[in-house]
Amino acid sequence: MKHWLKKPIALPLLAMTGLAILIILVKSRSTPEIVHHSEFATPAKIASLSEQMITPIAIGFGTVNPTSNLQVPAEVAGEVLWVHPKLKKGSEIKTGETVVKLDQRDYQLTLSKAKAELSSKKTQLAELLLEEKNTQQKLILMEKKLQLNEAEFARKQALSKQGAISASQLDAEEQILINMRTEFKNLQLQQDLHPKQRELLNAEISVAKASIEEQRRNLDRTEIAMPFDARIGEVSVEKGSFINKGSTLFIAQGKDQVEIEAQFPIERMVPLLVGYPSESFEGLDDQARLNAFDWQAKVRLVGGITTAEWDAKVVRGSDSIDPQTRTLSIVVAIDSPHKQTIIGKRPPLLKGMYVQVSIQSKAKIGWKIPRSALHENNIYFMDADNRLRIKDNLVAYQMGDFAVLKEKPEFSSLIISDIIPAVEGMLIEPFVEAVQ
Repeated sequence: MKHWLKKPIALPLLAMTGLAILIILVKSRSTPEIVHHSEFATPAKIASLSEQMITPIAIGFGTVNPTSNLQVPAEVAGEVLWVHPKLKKGSEIKTGETVVKLDQRDYQLTLSKAKAELSSKKTQLAELLLEEKNTQQKLILMEKKLQLNEAEFARKQALSKQGAISASQLDAEEQILINMRTEFKNLQLQQDLHPKQRELLNAEISVAKASIEEQRRNLDRTEIAMPFDARIGEVSVEKGSFINKGSTLFIAQGKDQVEIEAQFPIERMVPLLVGYPSESFEGLDDQARLNAFDWQAKVRLVGGITTAEWDAKVVRGSDSIDPQTRTLSIVVAIDSPHKQTIIGKRPPLLKGMYVQVSIQSKAKIGWKIPRSALHENNIYFMDADNRLRIKDNLVAYQMGDFAVLKEKPEFSSLIISDIIPAVEGMLIEPFVEAVQ
């Protein structure tokens, strides 16, 4: 064997044999398998979006108060002689019913004095008118008499110059003339004073008449009647007590209407204001602006009979924001709540009841999504290729469990489940859930 390997032909044969074996091995080797890795799809809950009728609504809370809540005062002082047996807290009394009577005797005496004073002044005026008439007649007579005496004095002056009468006689005649002139002047002065005296008496008569009217009104005030159909609140009067003028007798709460001043967070009022152009309110006062919104309100009892509900109307709003709670006050009113009472279903609305107030505006067409579909300021959509699309700044306002979009979104497939991490363009494996 070793001898054969030493021959010259052995080396080429070995080389050819090795090459042949290598070729055989290469040809007999199998082709490596190519592994294809598919893209992973993230499962997500999908909702299909469509236009819907959206009714903007805001919810607030407040307490019931009667629109008329009158503290009935005593307009005169006096002893309480009688109190209506139903004048007790919680009772109901109809308008016009007398509820309290005070002692009238002092006011009757004062009225009698005022009447006597008026009669006296009228008598004085009548006397003055007679005196004025007499003075006028005296003046006429005195004037004629004075003219005669002046003529007589002139005649005696002429005689005195002729020496027919003595100087003493002339002096006596002159004294008579002076006295008559003085009397005439006094009568004129008296006549001039009559208009002032008449004016003074007329004024005193007016005062006396006013005093009579005042005392008559005071007499009427000794009987206190119910000013309107009312439910009685606090009562501070009882028979036999003495009441000072201005003291509160009782509190009357009107039954015809109640008001609720409800507090609304500012952000909850936004849905009610969207869609109203500002120019439509130009030139309108506050009440007219409020009417232009055409809001509807409902009141529900908090606790107790939770199904109890009343229709209400928005009557006014606050002019400022509460600095502590950052809320806006809206006042709603319910007419004739006592007529809406149904035993066991709708209780009477009493002062201090805590209620929920919901205000809604007209329904509008729009697009809404669940609040759970919001991811901070982003909304996730799925496009036609099942790829994730992330959009921001689409929300107009939030209302309850929903958010309302500003406009129709570019994609109709909304992702309502959380995706972590959320990468734009990632593949989505959808399973559908309808949005209510």
